Amino acid sequence: MPAAAYKIRIKLENKLIQKKFEKIISQIPDFITQDDEDFERTDLMIIELSEDPCLTFELMQTLLNNNEVGEIFLSSNSIDHNILIKARWAGAREFFGPDTEESEITSALERFVLRQAKARAEDASVKKGQVISVMGSKGGVGATTIAVNLAVSLAAKEHNKAVALLDMKLFGDVHLFMEIEPSYTWMEITKNISLMDADFLKSILTSAPSGVHVLPSPAYLPSHNMATPEKIERLFKVMSQMFDFMVVDMGHVLNQTTLKILEVSDRVFLVAVQNFPCMAKIHMMQRAFRDLGYPASEDIYIILNGYVKKANIDTEDVKKSLGKEVFWTIPKDYLATISAINEGQPLAKIAPKKGITKSFKELAQSLINEPEELFSQKTRSKYE
Repeated sequence: MPAAAYKIRIKLENKLIQKKFEKIISQIPDFITQDDEDFERTDLMIIELSEDPCLTFELMQTLLNNNEVGEIFLSSNSIDHNILIKARWAGAREFFGPDTEESEITSALERFVLRQAKARAEDASVKKGQVISVMGSKGGVGATTIAVNLAVSLAAKEHNKAVALLDMKLFGDVHLFMEIEPSYTWMEITKNISLMDADFLKSILTSAPSGVHVLPSPAYLPSHNMATPEKIERLFKVMSQMFDFMVVDMGHVLNQTTLKILEVSDRVFLVAVQNFPCMAKIHMMQRAFRDLGYPASEDIYIILNGYVKKANIDTEDVKKSLGKEVFWTIPKDYLATISAINEGQPLAKIAPKKGITKSFKELAQSLINEPEELFSQKTRSKYE
């Protein structure tokens, strides 16, 4: 399929209108018509208003919210003004009555192509930020501590970088580590995914004193509006245009949501401590990633937290066990770490001169210093 092609799906009961669409679309090389066996995302769906308009509007909103379609055109045997208004609110970009002329359809398709071409051009020209996912090999290894303090170090004034911190665990506690009281969580985004843009996100994110923009986890088990893979992809696509770095606290559980985050990540920091259960778990995770086909081995980085030089397992043991170098070690400092957690403050504020704080600053600097072109091509391809 040509890179510039648009996938279109037509679902109309009115055969006269359908034939008009099919005739025009067949003459436009930019369009490829999808059949019922093609389950890929649809760029443009043309549907008909059912006898129960509310059901049609609910379907439209579901398709748009889940990012299963890019735009929807709506056809109807009625041209009632109230129906038209409700169709617009539901997300219909174009509306066609029973006597629609071919010229009107052609104009509508031309407007669609112009909108899509503009969006693709903007996507290609906008700088994409890096997604760094922090994942624990198991619970209790300090993944949240690393995610929080890495984000704060990346956003330090001398770096002048735009940084977002996302807590994608259910019942996550990132906000407690930063002593903030968020008004919104990613649940508000999943409820309103069709509104997703930079302005909407700015109204949802909580700004911490450190300069990090935080998207917390909901504090209750939602029965609806879960963070589906499609919604996650759209969230990261918008945020990648707003921030230089997005640090994600993923916890240690693999599910549909975390798998999608892994797929769009530039780096995956696997956090472990110096014991055999962690090494065994990382070995299993590496095998699972190979089976999935992502993330690539070169995008996975081993972080040893609470590192002690004279422990039973050192960095050479990790390399022999996992076939991979340890990327970074965070020195053990229980008193500084627990003090920061209990006071809800980052280490940079509680213990600015400690070795553990210096380690986070150096880690952040190493990420900032790397050439931009190392990530630019890969990051762009994730969302195309």
